[in-house]
Amino acid sequence: MDKLESPKRGATSATTTEESPMRVPISTDPFTSEAPAPRGSLGFGEEALQSLPGKVGSQDVNDVLTAIDHVIDKGLASPSKITVLGGSHGGFLTTHLIGQAPDKFVAAAVWNPVCNLALMVGTTDISGWCYVEACGSKGKDSFTEAPPAEQLTLFHSKSPISHLSKVKTPILFLLGAQDLRVPVSNALQYARALKEKGAVVKVIVFPNDTHAIDRPQSDFESSLNIGVWFKKYCK
Repeated sequence: MDKLESPKRGATSATTTEESPMRVPISTDPFTSEAPAPRGSLGFGEEALQSLPGKVGSQDVNDVLTAIDHVIDKGLASPSKITVLGGSHGGFLTTHLIGQAPDKFVAAAVWNPVCNLALMVGTTDISGWCYVEACGSKGKDSFTEAPPAEQLTLFHSKSPISHLSKVKTPILFLLGAQDLRVPVSNALQYARALKEKGAVVKVIVFPNDTHAIDRPQSDFESSLNIGVWFKKYCK
């Protein structure tokens, strides 16, 4: 059975049973879907929520990998047909997963992913978020619009781009050109670096979309392309 892994979207959001257009083509046969909510998500209490800042790229990644191994052990998924999908912080998780577990996934798809906090901190409309996620809850106290070299180094080390050299998984990027939350430059830097090393990459940019990529035509095209991409590699 083909397996779709879909980490939740925002760092502190929670996955609900609400229909997601992005997941429609891969919510039916031959796919089975899992939407893990790692520690740091809503719904597990304040202690779990506050456990993630400063541990992004490690705690959340390990939680998702544990969830994947669990469904494999239960016989609900074939270990040779695991795909992964996520947007925003879910895209951060997705690109971390294919870098830290390069043999785990046969295909990946992301929309407006956070790939490099060191780049994002100077271009996003929520630069304070980068400090908290990378430095912990006290990161907001060290916020500056001109981060010193040691902070930029920390941001980079917490980012998926630090694991880019290990990526083998074919990956589809869906990007909103008007995104101010995670500007398109973040994903394009990562995608171009992957192409340079010979990875299989496809980039689709929606010129009039923002962070959500939720215009009706964009919803349809994104959903269709994700389904085609995953079915291509789940053979």
